[in-house]
Amino acid sequence: MFLASHTNFTERARAYASITEVGADFGSESSVYAAASQFFGQDLVPQQIVIGRRAVDSVDVAVNDTSGTITNSYNGTEVVTDVSGAADATAAVGLIESDFTAASITGIDFTDNLDGTYSISPTVAGEDYSFSTEGTAQTLTYNSSETWVDALDEVSLYNTEWYAFTAETHDPVDVAYLAAAVEARKIVYGTSTSSTDVLSAASTADIGQQLYDLGYDRTFVMYHPDADTAYPEAAWIGGQLPEQPGSNTWKFKSLSGVAVTPLSATQSNAAKDKKVNTYERVGGVGITSEGVMASGEFIDVIVFLDWLEARMREGIFFRLVNTKKIPFTAQGTTVVEAEIRRVLSEGIANGGLAPNPQPTVNVPNVLSLDPNLRATRTLEGITFEARLAGAVHYVKVRGTVNI
Repeated sequence: MFLASHTNFTERARAYASITEVGADFGSESSVYAAASQFFGQDLVPQQIVIGRRAVDSVDVAVNDTSGTITNSYNGTEVVTDVSGAADATAAVGLIESDFTAASITGIDFTDNLDGTYSISPTVAGEDYSFSTEGTAQTLTYNSSETWVDALDEVSLYNTEWYAFTAETHDPVDVAYLAAAVEARKIVYGTSTSSTDVLSAASTADIGQQLYDLGYDRTFVMYHPDADTAYPEAAWIGGQLPEQPGSNTWKFKSLSGVAVTPLSATQSNAAKDKKVNTYERVGGVGITSEGVMASGEFIDVIVFLDWLEARMREGIFFRLVNTKKIPFTAQGTTVVEAEIRRVLSEGIANGGLAPNPQPTVNVPNVLSLDPNLRATRTLEGITFEARLAGAVHYVKVRGTVNI
C-alpha cells in the first residue's frame, strides 16, 4: 500500500492490478504514479497494490500554462476549459471558475485567489470530495491537517488487503511517528531518506540512528539520493513481497528503475552501522544491502514469522469452524496439534525453517490443566520449537596452496 495526500478519489483506499489502472486515476507526474511504477516494475509483480488516501482539507492550484485547454474533474464531473485566449494566469482562473459554475458542481467550493491561483475545498468541512487535473498545465498543492498516523488508521479500517506499505512523506518527524505506530501491528513499513547524515558516523540525530536506537523491528530505512522521487523502498517491496515467505532474503537484490548509489567504504559502513539499507554496485551488480529492519533484524525473518503466525491462526480457526466439535480431550488436542505440525512442515518446505532438528510440538495433558480453563473451554499451554533456516550473507574461505 502506498499512502499519499491526494484528492483523486473519495474512498480511503483503492486497489489496482496494473500501472495502467493507476494511470487512469493519477497523472504520470504524481508521486502515486512514481511509487506504483516501482511496485509494478520489478521482475516479480504483485497481483495488486493499494493506494491509500490521506484526507486533504483543501487544494491550492496554480495555473502555469495558458496555451491550450485545462481539464479538471470535480467529484467525478469533468470540465474542460479553453484558456488559450487568456491574457495571463489570473484571467485563465476566471475562465476556469466560470466553467466550474456553469457545470453546477455540488459539494465543492471554488475560490479565486486573484493571483493566478485558486483553491478547491469541500462545501462542508471534513466531507470527502475528489478533485484532479490532467497534464502539467497546473500545479497542485495539498493542504492536510490529518496526521499520517491517523491516515494510516483510517485506511486500515477501510482496506486490509495489504501487508507492507510505504508513504509519500519522507519527513523524519512523520517517519518516526509512523514507525512507532507500526511497531504494534502485524505489518511492515518501508521508507527511504536522501539525508547524507545517515552516511556519517558523526551524526547521531538522523532518522536511521533514531529508529535504530528505538530498536524497531517493523520499519526498514533505505538511503538513496533520489528518495523523494524514486521511492526505492517501493521497488524493493514490490519485488520481494510476491516471493513465498521463507524462500528469499532481501539482500543481494537488483531493483529495476532505481539508480545505483556510489558510496565510499566509510559512508557504506556508517549506514550499515545504523541499520540503514543501501543500493550499491558490488562486483559489477547493483544489489540491496543489508536487508534489515531498523533494529538490525532481517526483513525476511519478520515477514516469515508473520506468515507462520498467520497460517497457524487460519489453520486452527478453520478446524474450529469446520468441525462439528473439537472435544476437550486428548483426541481433540491432537486435531490442534496436527494443524500446527502441518504449518511447520510447510515452513520447512518453503525454506523458512530448518529440517534438522525437526520442529517439536508439545501439547499438555488436558487433565492437568486448570479446571477453570476447561470450564471456559480455553486450551492453552501448547508450545512448539523450531529453528530458522536463515540465509547465507557472507562466506569466508581460508585455504593453503602448496607446490
